[in-house]
Order: sequence, then C-alpha cells, then structure tokens
Amino acid sequence: MAMAMACTTERKTTSPNRNRWADELLPELFELILKKLASNVLDIIRFKAVCSSWNCAAARSYTSAPLPQYPWLMAPMPKFPPIESRCFFSLAENKVYKMDWNREKTFHGDGVSCLGSSYGWLAIKEVYTEKKTYNEYEEIVHLFNPISRERLTLLLAPKLTTTDKVVLSSDPSRNNNFVVVVIHNPFFERTGLAFYQHGIGGDNASAWTNLSHGSSCADMVFHNGHLFTLSIVHTIQVWDFRSTNDNNNYPTKIMNFRPSINGNVNSMAVDEWLVESMGELLLVGKERLGNDTRGAVKFFVYKLNIAAKTLEKVESLRDCALFLARNQSAMSFSLSTKELPRLKENSIYFTDLDHVLKLNESCGENFYEIHVGGVYNLETKVVETYYPTRAPVSNKYWSSPPVWIVPSPWY
Repeated sequence: MAMAMACTTERKTTSPNRNRWADELLPELFELILKKLASNVLDIIRFKAVCSSWNCAAARSYTSAPLPQYPWLMAPMPKFPPIESRCFFSLAENKVYKMDWNREKTFHGDGVSCLGSSYGWLAIKEVYTEKKTYNEYEEIVHLFNPISRERLTLLLAPKLTTTDKVVLSSDPSRNNNFVVVVIHNPFFERTGLAFYQHGIGGDNASAWTNLSHGSSCADMVFHNGHLFTLSIVHTIQVWDFRSTNDNNNYPTKIMNFRPSINGNVNSMAVDEWLVESMGELLLVGKERLGNDTRGAVKFFVYKLNIAAKTLEKVESLRDCALFLARNQSAMSFSLSTKELPRLKENSIYFTDLDHVLKLNESCGENFYEIHVGGVYNLETKVVETYYPTRAPVSNKYWSSPPVWIVPSPWY
C-alpha cells in the first residue's frame, strides 16, 4: 500500500492576482465544494491549504451539523523500540498515512497507550510508576486531536488505578463543557465507573466522581444525553446526564434491568459491545469458531428495545456498517453506507491483532504479518481482509491495539 507523509500542508506564497479567483468564489459554491469533500478528511485539509479565504470558509462551515466521514484505522503501537510516528489507514483512499508523533515531545510517562477515540479525539493514557508501590500507579489521560495536535489533559485521582475505557458526552471541538466517563479498575478487573465534568471541575482530581454501578461494567455508550452501561452479567443501567453540564448535578439513574431475549443467544461470545446505530442501540457479540486465534469468527446482533426491556435479534444491518474495536476499551460506532458508498453494507468492520510468522525470500529474514481484523458480512458470514501489514519479529508485542477514529478536520 502506498505510504504518504504527515497530513500537514504548507501554503505557498503566490501573487495576489493569482489567488483572486479563489477569494471571489460565492459562499454557496464554497458550501457545495465542502459537502462534496466532507467524507474524506484529507480533502478538507487540502481545501483549507489553498488560501486564507478557503481556510476561513471551511471554518465557517464547521458551525453547521457535521457531515459523515470515512473512518481511519490507527495501526497498532509497538512497545519497542520507541516510535516517533503513527500510521493511519484511510478507508476512503485505501492508503496508509504516516503522522509525525514524537513520543518524547508529545507524551512521556513509563507507558503510553491509546484507550480509543470519540468525536475525532484519541484518549491517550500515560502511566507513571516512579516512587510508587506495587499495584499503585499515577495515570494521566489526554484527549488528543491527531489532526490539529490540540491536547486536553484530565488528571485522574490515584484511586482510579487503571483506566480501561473513556467516552465523551459531546464533541470537545464544539463545546468545552462536556462529560467524560471512564471504566476503571484497581486490580485489573473492571469494577467501576467515574465521571468528570470538563469545563466545570477543571484539572482538579476531586472533580472525578464515582458512579454506583454494582456489577462490573463491560461496556458503555452515550445516547441522547443518557449513559447506557452493560455489565458482565448482561444488566443494563441508564444514567441521565442531561442536567450535569449546567450545575454540576449528580446524574440520575433512571433504569436498571436485565433484558429478556427474543430468540436464542450464543453464550460463547468472547467480546460484546454496545453500539449506537441510526438512533437505536445494538448489542453486538463476537465468538471464535475453534481454538486457533486466527480461526473464523461469528457475530450476532441484537436491538435493545428499551420500552419492552428486551433484546430483539437483528438479521440484517441493511445500509449500515458497524465499526468495532478489538475489545471494549475503544469506542464503537455505526456509519451509513448510503452516505459513504465505499463502505460495505450489512457488514461489521472489526479489529484484531493476529501475528503470522513469514519468511522474506528476498533477504532470508523472518517477519510478522500483522492482521488487524476484517470485514464480516452479516448475511454471508464471510470475512474479508481490509488491512494487512508487516513488522519485524522483535515487534510482536504491542502497547496498544488498532483503534478506529473518525477524524475531525474542523479546528
């Protein structure tokens, strides 16, 4: 696959008359052009780099509702040696783009990993172990926009020893007052929830507040101002966060139930996700067929009927495509294949991390072919590969799995 350099563009100095035509375009034409380009973040970046007028036009268009965009896949992050860049695979262009991301300048700590993405922001965790006792860590979580390089830092209290997942109530690029919710555990088991009101609590660790959840939390998602959580025993809890942004109120738990299931459920699921799709909530499960980690997989999908408190089997996703992380740590989401026709309809794009030892016949050296997932068709049950890559044998172990992100060029 083609490899390109960082997604930054320098504006060339030109004579005033040469760019006059660009300055005099009607606003309606700007809007039409941007709508045509909006599905590919790189096209928006190129548009903004033409001249100052086009850059301003793109900034003005940001005030309207966001248009659908093709996602990127951030390739797995190796532990050794230190990497000064990150690679992103564009589904729109079927290319890999390399972004400068110097670890020593951007993130420090004894360990750095990615917890997923939300609204085009990556949740990056730094772990500090210096002068700490066993099982005691100091963690700092950053919200990092890889396009604008903007970073928002949230300081975690010491009792939130390990953070597993981060979700945001709204887009930080649009509103500085948003809620952050984390799944955390002190001893490597999912045990609890805590929320943080950015823009109200500031960077003070006391701004974090625990949510009484009961059973260990497996996944969570924001939907219409409510936080839906899924426990490891399949109970659903619903928290109303709509009033917390105004006056720092504690969210209200409005539902707590274990949904009954219409149809047979496979109890052998390895991973399960809560996914918002076209205004509805889905429960998606994955199981492996066989003991081999590279064996076939099977997915099942259920729709959550909140009023009836049931799970209803979904036979077809129609013109939707789901995007699932390797595990529940990262954010999952749904996109319309009508609006983004390069995506495969009725399919599930999933990430994984399988290593296949290969021999490079040209030089006689071994390398690992890294399979980061596939595209599963819900009707045919067939899996297709979308992004194979390779790495030296020494890089078999990774600090972060691959992560889906819908990049935001509006900054």
